[in-house]
Amino acid sequence: MAVTVTCPVCRFTNIPEGSDTCPQCDADLVCFRLLETLSDASANETVVLPEQPGQNITQNSGEKKYRIPVIMCLAGLLLIFLVLVFGYAANRFSIMAGRVEQMQASMTRMAVMVAKDRVVIRETGQSVRELRQTSAGTLETIKKQQETVSSSESQTAGRPKTGPVSPEMSPPPSPPVCFRQYQAKDTDTLWGISRALYGSGVFYPVLLEHNPGLDIYNISSRDTLRYLCDKKTVLNIYEDITGTGHGKRYWKYKIRPGDTRRSVIRQYCSHGTDCLVKDLPFKPGMTIGIYLE
Repeated sequence: MAVTVTCPVCRFTNIPEGSDTCPQCDADLVCFRLLETLSDASANETVVLPEQPGQNITQNSGEKKYRIPVIMCLAGLLLIFLVLVFGYAANRFSIMAGRVEQMQASMTRMAVMVAKDRVVIRETGQSVRELRQTSAGTLETIKKQQETVSSSESQTAGRPKTGPVSPEMSPPPSPPVCFRQYQAKDTDTLWGISRALYGSGVFYPVLLEHNPGLDIYNISSRDTLRYLCDKKTVLNIYEDITGTGHGKRYWKYKIRPGDTRRSVIRQYCSHGTDCLVKDLPFKPGMTIGIYLE
């Protein structure tokens, strides 16, 4: 029958006598056997303790007990660090996604604005072509009338005057100019009003020509503007009332009574800067040039 021992720590029984550790609590049974041996030996007798391979195993097992909490702490710290890193990355990703959405919205708005401008440019080009065709037809008609008048005058000059003298031919009276009214708003600009009424903001000097006293940089809901009913005549009027000097376009402004150089600059120049073409004395009825900005 095999001899068994009882663990002095946890009282676990039926442990084989040759076992070095307790299978339940992992207690070192070699140490207890050495203590029993020392208690039985005499006080003057030197006892040489044999090296037991199980001691290293017991010490290693104790070290393992202390290493497990340290490893768990390191694992917990590593897990917290990974959570923080992933959280920061997710936050940055959400910020970048929001910026990308804003950029896409801005690009969409810009595309819409470009499309609108292209439509306005195309319509303006078509209006200019129509105006040129109309002008060419009008000039051709005038030339034919002049040739007819010249031929009739030559024929009349070669004949003796026997009857009553025919009255001199006078040009047909021009039809009255049609105007409509536009009630301005506080958010309006003269460029925007010209683009809405005439198809391009470039024609805003025509509005200035037909609305004396209008402040170019201070449009408000108190202003009521006159504009032409027939948009085909805008180009001809624009070319008549504007000119080019030093590579810049200017408006031919006729000085009205009460105008001064300072009042004209304040009314038609940006930020009070001098935008007049020449430094000339101001006289009512005199035409000066104001650079268009």
